[in-house]
Amino acid sequence: MKLRWNVLGAVLLGLGLVGCGATVGDACTTDADCGDQGLCINNQAFTPGGYCSQPCAPGKDETCPTGSTCVSKGYAEDVSACFLKCTSNDDCRTGYRCSGGFQGNPNAVCVATN
Repeated sequence: MKLRWNVLGAVLLGLGLVGCGATVGDACTTDADCGDQGLCINNQAFTPGGYCSQPCAPGKDETCPTGSTCVSKGYAEDVSACFLKCTSNDDCRTGYRCSGGFQGNPNAVCVATN
């Protein structure tokens, strides 16, 4: 019986780890760092340390992972991208700040401090 509980615990732990991985706003150097559907916005002037994101449909936040919002022209002039939503600078990683109105998006998102 004890062995069965140990096996069950190991399986549950393993399942919990499957969901872990890069999320929108994480640092990156290549698209591979951002998971299967992710892309790495890696422009030192605007995204120091890289910024994991994914393409999305403007005005449709449901095309982004939970906790992020779709920003028009967030990756390039013709590519919208998901950005991490925030309510304060504490929600953003080092080198980023919480800013409202970025690229006309009504949500506050984490953007570079420069």
